[in-house]
Amino acid sequence: MHRPWFPATLFLLVLLGTGCARIAFEDSAQLPPIVPDYAGVTVPEGMAALSFDMADGRPCKVDCRREGDTLFYTVRAWDRKTRRGVRYAPFPVYVSQDPIDPYIAYRLIEPSYEGWKEMGLYARELASYRERPIVVNKDTKGGCVNCHHFPAGDPSRMMFHARGAGGGTVFTDGDGVRLLNLTTVGPRRQGVYPAWHPSGRWIAFSSNDTHQSFPIYGHQQVEVYDQTSDLILMDLQTDSISVCPALYGDDRMETFPAWSPDGRTLYYCVADSVSSVGERRAEVHYRLESIAFADGQFTGEPQPVWGCDTLSVSHPRVSGKWMLFTVAAYGTFPIWHPEADLYLMDLETGETAPAEALNSAETESYHSWSSGGRWVLLSSRRIDGRYTRLYIAHFDGEGHFGKPFLLPQKRYAHNTLRLKSYNVPEFVKGDPGRHGRAVSRLFAR
Repeated sequence: MHRPWFPATLFLLVLLGTGCARIAFEDSAQLPPIVPDYAGVTVPEGMAALSFDMADGRPCKVDCRREGDTLFYTVRAWDRKTRRGVRYAPFPVYVSQDPIDPYIAYRLIEPSYEGWKEMGLYARELASYRERPIVVNKDTKGGCVNCHHFPAGDPSRMMFHARGAGGGTVFTDGDGVRLLNLTTVGPRRQGVYPAWHPSGRWIAFSSNDTHQSFPIYGHQQVEVYDQTSDLILMDLQTDSISVCPALYGDDRMETFPAWSPDGRTLYYCVADSVSSVGERRAEVHYRLESIAFADGQFTGEPQPVWGCDTLSVSHPRVSGKWMLFTVAAYGTFPIWHPEADLYLMDLETGETAPAEALNSAETESYHSWSSGGRWVLLSSRRIDGRYTRLYIAHFDGEGHFGKPFLLPQKRYAHNTLRLKSYNVPEFVKGDPGRHGRAVSRLFAR
């Protein structure tokens, strides 16, 4: 059961300033220049209230009224020195009754190749501004915590990798936690990017040999690439790992697994292996493939799904007949690619096109579907090109997205003052709880 949402609340939202009754206001037909730009977005019923500032820093006062499923915000802003103000035209915010999962989970980390000494996995309640840690890396003796995942958004079960001395993969089940080093079982390959089977029994992992390079020209600070990668399958009933010959070998690099909702198909990204990939990384273009799955085994041969000789695919995520994936110019780590955008594919017809409503001039990368398939959570660097922040967009089920809106905070300045990137955002059907103490006991041994 989902945790009940807070009831819808409409109220006067005062952002800055008082005493505006003594100010002479002129009416304007223009919409207010606010940050973030919430004009015309669609939000779920019960979402935490939207807060925003004037883009030029002027104080303002906001009145909000509701008519049906539309909120109308009227903004009055003024100059402190002249005491002259402007009453802007009301802008709408549409309220959708399509359900959304009540929590999201993400990692907070500095956007740097070296700033991983202080990071954590956090849960945020969407009906409020409440954020709290699930586990932080001081619980793992300072190692990196990454690649968290929930089976079908189930908050009672989670896995994440804890890199570093004594690390491995941590699994939670209710209040219980356990640590398993995947390199000690099966083909002795570490798991990296996970995809938990809808049944909860299996997890498909990519096993990646990842490296970094640092360009000396251009705007890109870091390039991350794989020299090799394969797919492995873990059976949680037996803690065993197996491989499928079609998904394992030196001639191809498979990565980013993703299950279909019925668990009968595994989608993944694959590129042909090249020598000296560090120097030739711009030649590496990943495409989408799939393979059938039944009774704990992959069956048949890999099937092509989508590819382009001049583009590279990552992060496929499926909801019903729709697949959303990230496309960059090349390579396998789009967060460092400003040109990275999201594409939408109709798996029934094969029709594929950029999800224009979601994209910007900066990076769009990791994304997650809500369990009902009507909302998408995406990471974007559109504010400053440096820090990854979270946006939510409505999906009508017919191939159309609404205008994305920045995850609301109590104050807009929170977004610019928090010097952390949001990483691997996932919808969760309830509160994942806190596991820091239990995890720290695993690493105290």
